[in-house]
Amino acid sequence: MRLSEKISAHIEANQQRIVDTLCDILSFPSIVLVDPTQAGPGERDCQLYLQKRLEKLGMTTDLWDPDGPALYEKYKGRPGANKGRTFEGRPNLGGTLKGTGGGKSIMLTGHIDVVPPGARAHWNTDPFLPQVIDQQVFGRGAVDMKGGVACMLMAVEFLQELGIEHAGDIVFTTVVDEEIGGMGSLAMVDRGFKADAGIMTEPSANRIAPLCHGILWGKILVNGVGGHAELMPNSWDSTGPVDAVQLCRQIMDGIDIINRRWQFDPKKNHPLMELPNQILVTQLKVGEHPSSTAGYGEIIIDVQYLPSEKDSFGLGGHVKREVEEHLANICLADPYLRQHPAKIEWILDADCAEIPADHPFVQTFQQAVIEARLSPALSGFGAHSDIGLPTGLGNTPTVNFGPGDPAQSHQPNERVPVIDLVNCTKAIALAIEKWCK
Repeated sequence: MRLSEKISAHIEANQQRIVDTLCDILSFPSIVLVDPTQAGPGERDCQLYLQKRLEKLGMTTDLWDPDGPALYEKYKGRPGANKGRTFEGRPNLGGTLKGTGGGKSIMLTGHIDVVPPGARAHWNTDPFLPQVIDQQVFGRGAVDMKGGVACMLMAVEFLQELGIEHAGDIVFTTVVDEEIGGMGSLAMVDRGFKADAGIMTEPSANRIAPLCHGILWGKILVNGVGGHAELMPNSWDSTGPVDAVQLCRQIMDGIDIINRRWQFDPKKNHPLMELPNQILVTQLKVGEHPSSTAGYGEIIIDVQYLPSEKDSFGLGGHVKREVEEHLANICLADPYLRQHPAKIEWILDADCAEIPADHPFVQTFQQAVIEARLSPALSGFGAHSDIGLPTGLGNTPTVNFGPGDPAQSHQPNERVPVIDLVNCTKAIALAIEKWCK
């Protein structure tokens, strides 16, 4: 039996252990809170569980609460540096399993923070009491991305059980804060965790994704003039009621225009991405009283950008200016907004990265997924992931690869097929065996 077949057979025979490990990790409610100074209820406990598992494998581990303010001052204006973050009770975890020497190293990395489950009425199961139903594991984080964390942990464990030695080091990291900006990954890289190549196990339907989007979050501030909604206004200028609801509609219509333009703009498209870059309206807050004309509105937008659009700081400054100019032109079309233009406040800039298709690790990984009986075709990761931080700052070229349909992320009844977990674990184990020789 060939070595790759031996590895695959052992993983298939022990697939229940992958499921059990994932269920253990899902049971921790490691929810990222809206207030970035507060620890989620299960973030620390989840990391402590993983630390014990790593130490059982013989890894040297490092569990630490990053210094958010110090990191911000050190990396201000750079990817991952978000003001106002503190990490008390929100630790990062790193571990290293030394190789015999002389081989290439690999870093397996992921995040353990999850978004809130939302309304319990939308769930058929308790989001933090994982269940296996019809060969799928249900629970908040099953796809995004504790399924991938379980796979990368079990890949190392299975290789060790088979007595397969590796010349290069295996580095294992799990971070917090990914769901609100990525400062956990910045702290991980700053701590010195790096390797010759990396796999971030974000859900990609077990496709190698050497590319992800950057994202900008912005708040568009719209000032109208309040008044009685049920009475005839005296004027439509700054002396009388100006409906901020209508102004918000006009601005969102203008966003539709730029999205249609981006649909056919080569700079906004990539052959590995299914969709062009978009400006997505994700939140809307407008009005103060049921019978009053809205005097104020806020539109929250999520703006995508590609690695080719990054500015000199590795961020989305060029795209910010493009959006600002378009917003200014929208305002010029309206007499009131011309005099009282909407403004935009940028909340977040999360960077992106692309690893060339001919990079040696990408090609090695493609061979591994073929032996795991998966497709070697490359794909783009349509959402944002943290691969830009280890790739750009840590000099660890990192690709996304993980189990599950990424569209399940953040949804109620989040679930991952057991077969995806098994195949992902195979592919990662085979990649380690091939790369770390």
